[in-house]
Amino acid sequence: MKWLLILFAIHIGGCSHPPVPQHPPEKPFYSDGCSCFPDLDYGDCCVEHDRVYWQGGTPDQRRAADAALRRCIAAKGRPVLSHVVYWSVRIGGHGWLPTPWRWGFGRSWPEGYYSNP
Repeated sequence: MKWLLILFAIHIGGCSHPPVPQHPPEKPFYSDGCSCFPDLDYGDCCVEHDRVYWQGGTPDQRRAADAALRRCIAAKGRPVLSHVVYWSVRIGGHGWLPTPWRWGFGRSWPEGYYSNP
């Protein structure tokens, strides 16, 4: 079943996306910090990343958010961890996964991604 969900997510990722909504997400913002990683001295990087993920948007905006998270953690003196966290959010934060930390988690699932403006 897990593989079926992954294949479905990959397939849907290649489909067209609806336009970016002009309204804020329905759900209030919250952050769990760095999710499955300890917050340590880079927790502020994760909270900012959560804020962008909560809003959602285009695939390009998600890539930019993940790259900003990687740079922020690396700037705190943790270059190796920054790559581990980066690939964790790239794989586990896909907007079509029904997880509480997914891209666009402030909106009802499976809203997912939006088209580039």
